[in-house]
Amino acid sequence: MTEQAQDAVPSGVIYPDVLHPMRDSSDKCENAPELKQRLAEDGYLLFRDVLDKDKLLALRAKITDVLAEVRWIAGGAEKMKAKVTGLAYREGEDRYFDAHDKLVRLEELYALAHDENLIRLMRNALGDSAFPHPLSITRLVFPGHPEITTPPHQDYRNNQGTTNLTASWIPLGDCRQQEGGLAVLEGSHRCGLLPIQYHLGPGNRGVVLPPAAKAMRWVSTDFRLGDVLLFPALTVHSALHNADPDHMRLSVDFRFQLEGEGVSPVCLEPHFGRYSWEEIYADWQSDQYKYYWKSKRYLPVQWDPTLLKLENDPIKQLYHDGMKFHKARNERLRKRQG
Repeated sequence: MTEQAQDAVPSGVIYPDVLHPMRDSSDKCENAPELKQRLAEDGYLLFRDVLDKDKLLALRAKITDVLAEVRWIAGGAEKMKAKVTGLAYREGEDRYFDAHDKLVRLEELYALAHDENLIRLMRNALGDSAFPHPLSITRLVFPGHPEITTPPHQDYRNNQGTTNLTASWIPLGDCRQQEGGLAVLEGSHRCGLLPIQYHLGPGNRGVVLPPAAKAMRWVSTDFRLGDVLLFPALTVHSALHNADPDHMRLSVDFRFQLEGEGVSPVCLEPHFGRYSWEEIYADWQSDQYKYYWKSKRYLPVQWDPTLLKLENDPIKQLYHDGMKFHKARNERLRKRQG
């Protein structure tokens, strides 16, 4: 991380610095016992070139159509590059939902979670009954805004249900480390559920790393279109700062688990819960993936709000970090516009 980027991040947050290469499990993708062992050892699995690139690009085209429509990015011949034309927005802002509320309805987004190659990978890694949650998320990462880079965190507190829940993170384009890819703290799933602190970025929570983390390695790679990264709910992972001067990082993620395990209500709802499934499905062309989870066996688990409770009131930090972000955002826009 550059000194400039480190100066911009909220106090107390430690992002990955020295990065080691990820172990590639592509040659083991059909070896279920080996995948389970590696996942238990490392807390992640990386697969190269396993998803249909045309399908991913078709979804990227749908997403960039929306982003161009709401004037976040340039349209026309530049559209697929996701070149930013204006201000950056963070999750939760009103203007963020201008795009989100259209993207959350895309049939192609939900269909990707059921891609046969992805399903096969997840079942080899987790077990034969693995299925995706209907919760499907598009990540829209603006360039040059380290204040809102997703901090090191664990997924469990935001999803709950079962600690065996496993995310699949999928870039919708080639994504070098400096363009905002993901990093994983290797072996961190064995640390258990870690304490949290406030953060301005997605999820608004980051972990407080234990002393044992100093002996662990942050691993990452230059991701390519067609790659998939898997990690369970207790693995500490973080976005890297998108240092590209102009282009957004676009990715999607889905969460899988075995039948018979716990599922919380939030994992059975559309992202942010702003719409009903009937509203989401209104313009779909197929019924294939509507309400599919109702035929699965799982244990309903009550949502526990205390898992997201912070020890200290974050209001002052929210104000301070928010002001820092708004000031930096306006300054970067002025520089971009010359």
